[in-house]
Amino acid sequence: MNHQRIVELTLLLLAAFITCATVALAAVGEQVEITWNVVPYLVALLILWTIAHITLRLRAPTANGVLFPIAALLQGLGFALMVRIDPSLASRQATWSLIGMAGFIAVTIGIRNPQQLSKVRAPLGIAGVLLVFLPLISEGAPSGSEISLALHLGQLHIIPGELGKLFLIIFFASWLANYRTRNTEEYLGQAQHIEGDRSRLIPLLGGWLITSAILIFQYDAGSAIVTFVVFMSMWWVAAGRPLDLAISFGAIAATIVLATGTLPEFQTRLSAWIDPWSNTQLGDAITRSSFALAGGGLTGTGPGAGNADWVPGVTDHFAFVPIGEELGFLGATAVLSGYLLLTGVGLRIATRARREFDSVLAIGVTVFLGVQAWASIATTLRLLPPSAVSLPFISINGFALLTWHLALGLLLRISEIGPEAADQTSVLRKIKLRSRSQS
Repeated sequence: MNHQRIVELTLLLLAAFITCATVALAAVGEQVEITWNVVPYLVALLILWTIAHITLRLRAPTANGVLFPIAALLQGLGFALMVRIDPSLASRQATWSLIGMAGFIAVTIGIRNPQQLSKVRAPLGIAGVLLVFLPLISEGAPSGSEISLALHLGQLHIIPGELGKLFLIIFFASWLANYRTRNTEEYLGQAQHIEGDRSRLIPLLGGWLITSAILIFQYDAGSAIVTFVVFMSMWWVAAGRPLDLAISFGAIAATIVLATGTLPEFQTRLSAWIDPWSNTQLGDAITRSSFALAGGGLTGTGPGAGNADWVPGVTDHFAFVPIGEELGFLGATAVLSGYLLLTGVGLRIATRARREFDSVLAIGVTVFLGVQAWASIATTLRLLPPSAVSLPFISINGFALLTWHLALGLLLRISEIGPEAADQTSVLRKIKLRSRSQS
């Protein structure tokens, strides 16, 4: 068995033990209604992890062995803490976990080479924009008191924006990979400076427009920050131009000033952020989460002994609240360390990628997961205005869970391809051939 798979199996067993122990501890709480009916869903979750491990062993034997166990541990903790708040969510979480795992396996088996995605970048870009703004098209703009952008399909409520952002990351990765090639050519003295090409501003304009549209039409500062940081990280890796970075920051700052001064809905969110008592609909969750987190202390109240269920949106937008309350400062720090480790491993995969598209895509996916976790936690800690950003792998958010599994599958596929490539990067081969033909 490959060394990476041995590491993965060992860490998965540890994640399974922690998950089962957390569910067991939560079940004995006096205020908890967890019954034996939850056990089949917990077993189903463990079976899905086993299937994923077997799939990676057969289809991607050299893929990174740390990424999936980290995501599994986060998902297991989320299952234990969220189900204890509302046991009826167990079936829903298990169903979306099955759908997410199906997507993960489809990416692992179906995409042998991520470069294939660049061939369909235009459809993915169009689909990404439609998915991000589909809730607005279907039912109009959200009111100043809403922080959810769900698409209502009868009894089914889905939030397609997360999948749309992943499609946009793939689209921009394919677009920006060419600039990474030109940047390397310029460094080797075989191409003119990118600054002389005005077309370089088109990707910057596209990223700024999408970010501004999210901020202006959805009034969601957290989601806008995630989109902007992801795009600028990809652009910096591809082109690395400080002047363009400064221009982009100036443009988004102008958009924020414009939204603050002209949009009543955005002003309402800022007011609720500054003074939560002034808006009972948005500020109620902020004030209650502050009391809940304060009650956790250093070691927490223990699984099942908290009162996070009185916080609105605790199973999605404020999913960090039960972690901080029931696991305490130490448990919350461990969860934060998990996200930092996930981000660090993803960035390492990006640096080892041997293709420009793979590297830029890995950067985008990794920053997407990391910054989204930061934005969700920052909203809970009142460092950002009220936002609809979900906590990756922990929140009970079905469509987002599917997106996170797809993103994880892409990262693992890129990590599996990297070590098999030659030491010399593909971009250097392209430049060498191009220089010979010109001579």
